[in-house]
Amino acid sequence: MATTAQIKELIKRRHPDYERMLPHWDFLEACYRGGRDWFVGNIFPYIKEGDAEYKERIKRAFRFNHTREIADLVNKYIFKTDVLRNDEEASTAVKTFWDSATRNGLNITQYMRLVSLGASTFGRIWIVVDNTAAGKTVQTVADEKKEGIRTYSYFVRPQQVLDLSYDDEGELNWILLYEEARDDVNPLTSSGDMRELYRLWTTDSWYLYEKTKVGRKITYTEIDSSQHDLGIVPVFKCDNVETDEPYSAPALIGDIAYLDRAVANYLSNLDAIIQDQTFSQLAMPAQGVLPGEDAYGKMLEMGTKRIFLYDGENGNVPSYISPDPKQAELIVGVIQQIINEIYHTVGMAGERTKQDNAIGIDNSSGVAKAFDFERVNALLSSKADSLDRVEENLVKIVNLWHGNKDQKADLVKYPDDFDVRGLGDEFSIAENLSTIQAPETARREQMRVLINKLFPRLTEDLKKKMEAELKKWPPAPIIEENSTGDASSATKPTDKTDDGQSSQGSSDRSSDQE
Repeated sequence: MATTAQIKELIKRRHPDYERMLPHWDFLEACYRGGRDWFVGNIFPYIKEGDAEYKERIKRAFRFNHTREIADLVNKYIFKTDVLRNDEEASTAVKTFWDSATRNGLNITQYMRLVSLGASTFGRIWIVVDNTAAGKTVQTVADEKKEGIRTYSYFVRPQQVLDLSYDDEGELNWILLYEEARDDVNPLTSSGDMRELYRLWTTDSWYLYEKTKVGRKITYTEIDSSQHDLGIVPVFKCDNVETDEPYSAPALIGDIAYLDRAVANYLSNLDAIIQDQTFSQLAMPAQGVLPGEDAYGKMLEMGTKRIFLYDGENGNVPSYISPDPKQAELIVGVIQQIINEIYHTVGMAGERTKQDNAIGIDNSSGVAKAFDFERVNALLSSKADSLDRVEENLVKIVNLWHGNKDQKADLVKYPDDFDVRGLGDEFSIAENLSTIQAPETARREQMRVLINKLFPRLTEDLKKKMEAELKKWPPAPIIEENSTGDASSATKPTDKTDDGQSSQGSSDRSSDQE
C-alpha cells in the first residue's frame, strides 16, 4: 500500500519529453478540431494595429481546415480497401471484441479509424485494453457470460501520459495516465464537478488515485485497485509511423498545422486590406476640423471613423487614401504557394491544382493524380504496417484477458500496396502481357497481383493452393506442324502415351501410313 507522500511524488513526475512536447500536442489538436475558439491566440496582430481593430478582425476571421483535410484524406486511403481479419482462426473472445471493441459498442473497424486519426494528429497515442472483470469471480466462459464480462479498448492522448518506464527489452514496466470523470451519477445529489483521477498500470495490477482540494490543501487518495495478473502492462503505443523514440513520434500534421496557421493569418491580413480598400481612409486639412466644433463630430462618423489630418496651408483638398492593391496580390500568391506546399508535403498535390489552390476546385487529370499518389504510397504502407501491429497487440492482450495464452495473434492483414490501378486495369495489363508474349515470370507476377485484388479474403489453405498452381502457369507452348509443314505453336497440353509421345502425334503417323 503506497503512502500519501509516495502517491504525491508519483503524480508530480513527468517523463522527459512531456513538458517540451505539451504545447506542440495541444496546438496540433486545436488545429485539427478548428472552431471559432481557434482564432483567439492563433491570429496574430500586425504592426500598428489597435486593440479594437484586432478584435474586429478576429470576429471576421475565416479558415479552411487543411490540417483536418490532410488527416482525413490519409485515413480515407488507408481504409479504402477492407482490412482482412481471419475469423476462422480467431478465438471466441477476439471475435466478440471485434464486434464491440469499445465501451460504446464501436466495432473494430470503426475503432481503428479513430485510432488512425489520433496517431495522425499527435504522432503517438497509447492504446489501453481493459476488462470489466474487476471485483468479480470469473473462472469459466459461462461465468463471463453470466457476469456480463467483456473486454474493451480505448486510446489516450499523449497529454494524458504523465510518466512511464521501460525494461531492458523495451516493454513497459508501468505507466501513469491522467483521467477525468464528472460527478453526475445522481441528478439531485451529485455536484457536477470534474474529478481529477490518475491510473497507474503495472504488469500485474492497476491503481486509481483521486486528487482532492479542500481550501489550499491538496490530497491524493487511492480510491480503487485490482489485480489482472496478465504478466504485461495492457497499454501499448500506436505511432503514426514506426519509430524507436521512447516518448514521442512525429505526427502526420506536425509541419502542416503550422503552415495552415500561416495561411489563416495571411487570409486575415487580406481581409483587412479588403476592408481598408472598400472603406478608404479620409485625409483632410487639420485646419478645417478643430476639436469642439460640430464639424469635428460629424467627420468622425464618416467612413471607418478614422481621419488622417495633414497641414492644409498649401491648399490641398480632402481626399480618400487606400492600401496599394499590389499588397493583396502578393498575399494571394503566397497563400496559393503555401497551400500547394501543404499538399505537396504528403504527396497529395493532385488534390489541389496549381491554378485553383485557393478555391479548392479539384480538376487535375487522372494521370497527374496517379503520379502524385505514388509518392504517398510509401507513407500509407508505413502507416498500414503500424496499424497492423496495433491490431496484433490488441488480439494478444484480449486473449490474455480471457486466459488464452497460446492463441494465434497474427490474424489481421492491412493492405501492403495502395496503388491507383483498379481491377479492370489489372486485366488489361495481363492481356497486353500475353499479347506481346512477355516472359513467364512477368506474367506470373501480374497474375498474382490480379488474384490478390480479385480475391482479397482468401484463406491460407486456398492461397497456398493457388500459389502452387501459379508456379505451373502459364503453360509452355507446344510446337506442332500444320498441313503445309510450317511450325505453329499452341498452349493446350496434349495427352502423353506410354512411350512419352503425344497421342495426337501417333494418330498423325498412323494416318500417313494408311
